[in-house]
Amino acid sequence: MPSENQRVSNSATDALFVFADNDDTFIFADENGEEPTNEDDSGSQAVPNSPPTPVAVWKVLIVDDDVLVHRATILALEDCTFESKRLTFLHAHSGAQAKYLIQTHPDTALILLDVVMETDDAGLQLVQYIRAELHNHYVRIILRTGQPGEAPEASVILDYDINDYRLKTELTRQKLITVVISSLRSYGNILTIENQNSELTLALDHLQQTQTQLIQAEKMSSLGQMVAGVAHEINNPINFIYGNLFHTETYVQGLLKLIKTYQEHYPTPVQAIQTTAESIDFPFLMEDLPKLFDSMQAGSNRIKHIVESLRNFSRLDEAEIKPVDIHSGIDSTLLILQHRLQANGKHPEIAVIKEYGQLPLVNCYVGALNQVFMNILSNAIDALEIGTGDWGITSETFSLPTIRIRTEIQNANRVLIRIADNGLGMSESILKRIFNPFFTTKPVGSGTGLGLSISYSIVVKQHGGNLTCSSAPGKGTEFVIDIFIWSLD
Repeated sequence: MPSENQRVSNSATDALFVFADNDDTFIFADENGEEPTNEDDSGSQAVPNSPPTPVAVWKVLIVDDDVLVHRATILALEDCTFESKRLTFLHAHSGAQAKYLIQTHPDTALILLDVVMETDDAGLQLVQYIRAELHNHYVRIILRTGQPGEAPEASVILDYDINDYRLKTELTRQKLITVVISSLRSYGNILTIENQNSELTLALDHLQQTQTQLIQAEKMSSLGQMVAGVAHEINNPINFIYGNLFHTETYVQGLLKLIKTYQEHYPTPVQAIQTTAESIDFPFLMEDLPKLFDSMQAGSNRIKHIVESLRNFSRLDEAEIKPVDIHSGIDSTLLILQHRLQANGKHPEIAVIKEYGQLPLVNCYVGALNQVFMNILSNAIDALEIGTGDWGITSETFSLPTIRIRTEIQNANRVLIRIADNGLGMSESILKRIFNPFFTTKPVGSGTGLGLSISYSIVVKQHGGNLTCSSAPGKGTEFVIDIFIWSLD
């Protein structure tokens, strides 16, 4: 028989909560039968498997089909705080309602969960949904049951990812507060660890990216030094050949003139001279020798142009900003890649169409920008080689592989450099990731996944410009380099 300072619930869950004035027991009854309202059951859809951000309040989700449980829980915990943060309550009266709330409130810290609701295992199904489908392993889950026979403790603890299992009859006010505080402390510690892990992961990624960029920069600097050395070694002998070609041709022309003079004055030479002239096919020699000198002159000019381009490209390690002819950098890069543009047994010749606009000298880091041209053009050639493997043209947009380079001035202070290929193109999912460090679609060992990432950093961070890419399957790919025409004043 209850005493005067006690009230007993007439519901089927009489033994649900028995609280008293001494904080060891407390009796709660439903006075008006009204269902508690959910004051915080709205919110945008969130990604439930992402680590929640540090909380301003502790969200506690009460899941029970008995209104009295909600009221008694709030009454017991309404003054409870932990780490100077108050508790705010969400209410669900079925497993289905709870699924919606945990989706819209992925930062819920604690769930006080009944087992038997619309079904005998509704609470256990909710646990599975939270852990297996939402992949939310952060929220603490305490099962509370008034019918332990429906969910034996031993099997529930083993088979379900819960954090505590309590009978409703054993949860006095003080014990409930203790369980809640313990769960919130666990949740807070998990958040702290996850946030620290996230910060460490970001720091590690940044360190790896920086390290890789330094390695790549050192490689490109070494390449520039090597190219400069090769260009210098070639330049000396070719200058010797080129410089002496004129004098050699002059001397030979003089000798030929002398021979013609002999022929005019001695039209019938001795037999030995006639035999020698026939053996060397003297008339053909007289006709072909000037052509040989023309060919040698053209070859020397070509080598000098190659050396000049190599020396231009070798400025990879130049760190200062200077006025640069953008077209010269592109042409030098194309020259370095010339061997890959030629036809071979696996793919046809790759045509290069240059549509150069009237550009002023652009103040930029010349070596870094040449590196961007090299990376983008190399990728374009790779794409075209894949698309025309064994000369099997598979793209919708071309009959022969083509790279189109177009430059223009926009808004009087910006230079646009468009480099497009008519290869196979890329899907949207790949397109979103091409500037990510270490991302590559090439076979293992064929690419580092750093070329475009470094190019993006050079254009955007170093030059304050923009690097974009547009592509679609079967429609080719276009990169647009957008940089400002800086003033050195």
